[in-house]
Amino acid sequence: MGTRTKIGIKYCGGCNPAYERTKMIERVQSQLREQILFLRHDEQGLDGLILVNGCPRSCATKDLSPKEIFCHSITAESDLEALIESLTAFNKQ
Repeated sequence: MGTRTKIGIKYCGGCNPAYERTKMIERVQSQLREQILFLRHDEQGLDGLILVNGCPRSCATKDLSPKEIFCHSITAESDLEALIESLTAFNKQ
């Protein structure tokens, strides 16, 4: 097996989540675990980030230093398919 893409996951504070954030990410991980290694957002050597926001306020995007890596922000469970498509396309680059 080759080197997997390293994607960090950053969650918002969870003060007002409108969906089960961790359950959604678990679904993504189960579908893409063969191609992508999911890590904490503060790990070194990441290829990209998933910013998991519980609501449209997008608190997970705050306090980020500018990075030149792939970044995908989600705010609702309806973002699941777009996230999977985005990760799959990024992984194929």
